[in-house]
Amino acid sequence: MRHARSLKYIAFGLALSFLLQPRPLHAQAEVQKTVRDFLQAWYVDRQSPEQLKSYIAKDNGFNLVQKAQPTGGREAATATDPVNRLFTDAFTKGTSKAELARPKTLSEMIEYAPAKKTASTASSGQLSCMASIEFALCKPGQLPKGAVLPANKPSGKDPVANYLWHLNQDYKNKLYIVLYSTKGAGLLRETAILYWIQEGNSWKLAAFEGTNW
Repeated sequence: MRHARSLKYIAFGLALSFLLQPRPLHAQAEVQKTVRDFLQAWYVDRQSPEQLKSYIAKDNGFNLVQKAQPTGGREAATATDPVNRLFTDAFTKGTSKAELARPKTLSEMIEYAPAKKTASTASSGQLSCMASIEFALCKPGQLPKGAVLPANKPSGKDPVANYLWHLNQDYKNKLYIVLYSTKGAGLLRETAILYWIQEGNSWKLAAFEGTNW
């Protein structure tokens, strides 16, 4: 779900409060592994959209994206599938030698810039996200209020805002936010926000927001 949103102040706020947690909770460690497996499958292993859909939540917001109704055939339907577009449009369409070379590690493809800051820049009294050089995994309360989720119940009919409010209200302690920026050869340059929820015993991707550079 590519909903336009400025992310600069998010990175700024996290850079000030960044501090790796020495003893992550089991749930955080579990969702972090799932997220890493997903990003590895998407950006490094280049799995097909059909394979990647196993990570998508049943309760997801991808169909909120406005799209034209398919005019004919299975091929047209696939072309307008927002989940398919998310996975395929992350890659540029060029054929340079750099793009043809497959990456070996996830860190070649994405990064979480605030992780490069030293612990001395962090405020010791603040809560911290679980972070690595590739991405940050945050609980909603660890991010600036209103930055990635509505601060108050939306009064209008914006389906994206209403859906994000639903996630924040109905998945208490079962919602995590993932932040990173793409950098690898062959990737569209953007900063990404991923919303992960717990469905049953599994962690699933419920929504995606990206801001093209």
